[in-house]
Amino acid sequence: MSKNIAYKPYFIVMLLLFVLRVHGQHSKDKQILWTADWSSDGKMIAVGGNVDTLKIYSAKNFDLIKSFPIANTITCATWHPTKNMLAVGTQGSSDKPFIIDVETGKKKELSGISPDGARGLDWNHTGEYLAIADNDGQISIFDIDGRFIKKINHDNTKGITAIDWHPKKNIFVTVGDKIRIFDIDGTLLKTIAHRKEGTLLLSIAWHPSGSFFATGDYGEDENGYPSLLQFWSENGDFLMTNAISKGEYRNMRWNKKGTRLATASDALRIWDVKGKLLSEGLSDDYLWGLSWHKKGHQIVTSSKKEEVVIWDSKGRRKQVIK
Repeated sequence: MSKNIAYKPYFIVMLLLFVLRVHGQHSKDKQILWTADWSSDGKMIAVGGNVDTLKIYSAKNFDLIKSFPIANTITCATWHPTKNMLAVGTQGSSDKPFIIDVETGKKKELSGISPDGARGLDWNHTGEYLAIADNDGQISIFDIDGRFIKKINHDNTKGITAIDWHPKKNIFVTVGDKIRIFDIDGTLLKTIAHRKEGTLLLSIAWHPSGSFFATGDYGEDENGYPSLLQFWSENGDFLMTNAISKGEYRNMRWNKKGTRLATASDALRIWDVKGKLLSEGLSDDYLWGLSWHKKGHQIVTSSKKEEVVIWDSKGRRKQVIK
């Protein structure tokens, strides 16, 4: 697979489409729930999107237990690995990305993020650092208290759609126009052009072992380019690809044991470690947010039509959260 493919005219078109998708969705589709995340202790679920509110549900009875007003769009919300606090990304909003203590409601705004907002954020494996990848193509590193540590340039990309830390090391992968692997010092370890068409990537998920990671892209239906699920080694070497999905891969998550990968697109799909499709949960609309319960027996999704659904581990719908 070539690592240095130049498709400038196509890339310019893709860049324009990216800007429209990133900055237009919050006003065009007001009902989208972009993100859903199960807390590390399995007791709460955080949901956000274009609904002006960060909502916290009980995972015991799925009742709404807390809500925090947030102007316009929440693009992502990620629980700290050990504490009841959330890192929250925003765009098209007067509220900057922030860290919030869910128990007290105390909020710490994060400085230096693009005024156009951010779509990618993730805690490192110890919870010591938070990385935010913004819509200007910059990566900002903060400590657990929200103090700015450093900014990392992102090799001439306009926007970053997702970021994921290695589960055992302080390196991370970003996706957008390409796949890029960085260490915490900001050193670019590898850049990967994942396919010759230059299709925008949307999602990234390290396997819990740290030995490989998965990515998912947008595809281009009008040009006959299917959305691709791909696996890559820890060093970024190509392992496999799968073109089953009929829609873009908005999100993907491994269960805690690393035996199953769940992906959110036109359906909820469950895969094994070899990229074999095991089960498929049909959906009436596009799925966006996605998270496993820590025990691996349930999955929560959020969707384009403001629906939050609980599924079992085989992709069967069990309950809709109101």
